[in-house]
Amino acid sequence: MFQQDVGLPAGSGKTDAINPPQRFAQGRYEKPFIRNQIVADVVETLTAGSGCGVVLVGEHGAGKSFIAQRALEQLGPEYAVVQVRGSSISSKLPYGALSVLLNDLDASHLEHPLMVLRGLTQVLHNKAQGRSIVLFVDNAHDLDDLSSMMVAQLSAGAHVTLLAACVDLPHVGGDIMGLWKDDLLRRMDLAPFDFAEVAASLSHEYGGQFSHTAARALWSASGGNALFLHSLAREQIKLGTIVRQDAAWVLSNGPIALTGEIRDVVKARLNRLSSGQRDVFELLALAGAVPLQTLMSIANPQDMDALQERAMIRVSHDHPPMVSVANRLSAGIVASVVPPGRSAELRRRLTAVLQDSEQSDASGSAGVAWALDCGEQISPETALAAARTANNSSDPAAALRFIHEIRGIDSVSRTAVESVHAYVSSDNHDSARRVLSALDHSAGDEIPLADWISLQLFRAELDKRSILTAAGAKARLQEIGRRLSAEPDGDPAGMDSAWQRLHHAEAELAVFEGRYHDALSITDVPDVGSLDTESRILMASLRCEAMAVTGNVIGALGLGKQILSSAATVPLADRAMREIRGRFLLLMLLSAKFREASAFLAGSAGTADPQERMGGMFEIGQGVIELHAGLLDEALPRLQAGMDQLLARDPDAVAGLAMAAFAYAAALHGDEEKASLQLLELAQLQPHASWLVTRMTRYFELCALAELGQRATAIRALVAEADSDTEASALAPGLLFLSAAARLGDRQMALKLGSLAGRVTGHFSGLCSRLADGVKVSDSEQLLAVSKDSDAAGNAIFARDAARKSVSCANDAGNRIALRTGQRTQQSLDDRFGSPKNGLHSLTTSTLTARECEVAVRAAAGTSNRKIAEQMHVSVRTVEGHLYQVYSKLHVASRSELKDVISTPTESARLG
Repeated sequence: MFQQDVGLPAGSGKTDAINPPQRFAQGRYEKPFIRNQIVADVVETLTAGSGCGVVLVGEHGAGKSFIAQRALEQLGPEYAVVQVRGSSISSKLPYGALSVLLNDLDASHLEHPLMVLRGLTQVLHNKAQGRSIVLFVDNAHDLDDLSSMMVAQLSAGAHVTLLAACVDLPHVGGDIMGLWKDDLLRRMDLAPFDFAEVAASLSHEYGGQFSHTAARALWSASGGNALFLHSLAREQIKLGTIVRQDAAWVLSNGPIALTGEIRDVVKARLNRLSSGQRDVFELLALAGAVPLQTLMSIANPQDMDALQERAMIRVSHDHPPMVSVANRLSAGIVASVVPPGRSAELRRRLTAVLQDSEQSDASGSAGVAWALDCGEQISPETALAAARTANNSSDPAAALRFIHEIRGIDSVSRTAVESVHAYVSSDNHDSARRVLSALDHSAGDEIPLADWISLQLFRAELDKRSILTAAGAKARLQEIGRRLSAEPDGDPAGMDSAWQRLHHAEAELAVFEGRYHDALSITDVPDVGSLDTESRILMASLRCEAMAVTGNVIGALGLGKQILSSAATVPLADRAMREIRGRFLLLMLLSAKFREASAFLAGSAGTADPQERMGGMFEIGQGVIELHAGLLDEALPRLQAGMDQLLARDPDAVAGLAMAAFAYAAALHGDEEKASLQLLELAQLQPHASWLVTRMTRYFELCALAELGQRATAIRALVAEADSDTEASALAPGLLFLSAAARLGDRQMALKLGSLAGRVTGHFSGLCSRLADGVKVSDSEQLLAVSKDSDAAGNAIFARDAARKSVSCANDAGNRIALRTGQRTQQSLDDRFGSPKNGLHSLTTSTLTARECEVAVRAAAGTSNRKIAEQMHVSVRTVEGHLYQVYSKLHVASRSELKDVISTPTESARLG
């Protein structure tokens, strides 16, 4: 939404005449915008009457001019605005940026700065006509020295209040810098957009929710630069890379295309660099990353410093330090436009200074691709290593390119492993199976053991992903076990590694199929205790899920935090990181740790990791959290976007879970048609998801049915599912099912809930236990406390149902005070969900008959008895009789008290 820095054309050196700030607000920016607090801070500083003003600092396209214009719009009529814009052309002319204001001065006055200052002061005050002057200086880093001096003198003399915008403060004239050093000029840095800002900005600008994948793809490619972001978004929408489905924007199967407008913007930025700076930037764009010491031996350190000051390159904290282009989008575009001859020359300059060890380090995915582009021959071993790196970095296309370059390698099985890996990663299962089949016919028994195991594991993975072949996965693993047992004693390290890989695959399959006791048995090994390798971290993650599902929620969440901490320090393949994060997020949702889950989502999404390290649960996690919090206006579009994205590509098989959660949210919101339609579509979807994802899907499906009026049927199914899970020792999912049935059902179910809750640890089981105890003794106050605590934990659905139980108990006991308190709490929670029938539903089921509820709502709205009788086609005496029952049941004595209890407007109650 932030647009390109606006103002006069670059190079004009002209200024706007003095105008009131309203001239900036003539319908140009009607859409909502973000960073409102920054705008407010700018306005506050400009109008405070102290200091000289504000300087906005940020890279090209950061939105400096846009924020400045929005701030100027908010100034009152007592302010006049002068706009000055520096440029590369005007910076070479004395007073170039101020030339229009100086046109009325005698030429002889320009020979002395003091005369110029007096003349400028007089011109500004004459035209301001008593108003306070705000001087907006755009591109302040391009002011000539004399213009910079005049701007600083005008500001220091309180003739104007300064609002300046620049790329970096060190390149602003020394006089303006002096104002900042003397604390007279407030500096405000505009960092790139974080992920949350990008998502909000895209939704505001294009009128629809962007899926997590689409928003992160644009964020990652643009580096959070506002100009890049929206140039890129427009181009992707035009090309169909990002498409609209209903009210959501999703990323199609193709990658982000670096063409069109964004390409021109990056090329223009590249053209502003000096020749030395351009050499450094192009070399890094092509190489990916270069050791710092190596780069310093072939490039001017001053050029490197200049690029680093402008945040165009960055230096890592690795050993050795590595230098790379800061913005991936810029690197990709620049690499694609470097002419072949120049590319080859840059590569020769780099390889000439690389040591042998550095040559090996430079043979990563980007380096090998660059070598191939330059027509170099690469060894099979180098190509294979690069393919493995590309596969681990979720770049199967690059992996396949490197594999196709391999000629004359000793073992075809090694290339087959990486080929299958690439095809599986891109969901091209048919091609993966063809490679495996061809290898069976050509290689026979000559495949080395390690490669044979890798290929068998891929076969098991392919079997697991299809309902038709799922049973074969376990047989594949058993075959590996038999061969390992029959192997003669060989390399101990090699055999240990083989057995570890097998145990991990067995644990993974056990968790996928819901055999959690088997998973606990397999993962109960010493390796899990030391989380210093990818294999051990993954095994611990599987154990974490098994612990949580079988009831040890507290222990599982503690282990999960240890796993995430270790994962931050151990190099992991993208798939491994995605699996760890997705599993931990699902476990937090299972255990109703909604506030913690939201923080985990925000923290993970805010990293620079590609979306491939997030996974499908990140598409819908925040929507599920908002659903439970009763924030349905936010949850529905988020779940819709996530569902549409997963239906386009769903490597983690969670599309069904997204559909069920969306149906539940729609039902809670009162959109019965949309909820019912979604449940019908869910029935047609048959992904072979993991056991826990399938159970969570079923839970949301049944909860949606209960909201759609199939209450009795849903309760019976919830109890049956709870019994099934409990019998299988899947206590946490069983508690989830039974908690829903108990909240909707009778006292007997609540007693059953209390028994199961005692076998599960964690905050949610404690809420369930307290709910059961409250229902058991009909303690309305305890139930109301449960409602309050669950709402505070982000579970408004649980809170709503607990409040309904409280109202029912208070009504049965005739406790008028508790009843009124419970009714207010219940009404507040019902209102939050936004369904026009929530309040009516709760009153009807807990206290009143449907007819009494209808009369009560009309009476609470102020309708007279006679008018109610006419509307309902009954006698006035009948209305009076119903009102008598309403007053008695609700323990109220007047219409005003009735109105306190029933806040649902008549027109939204669907009556008559």
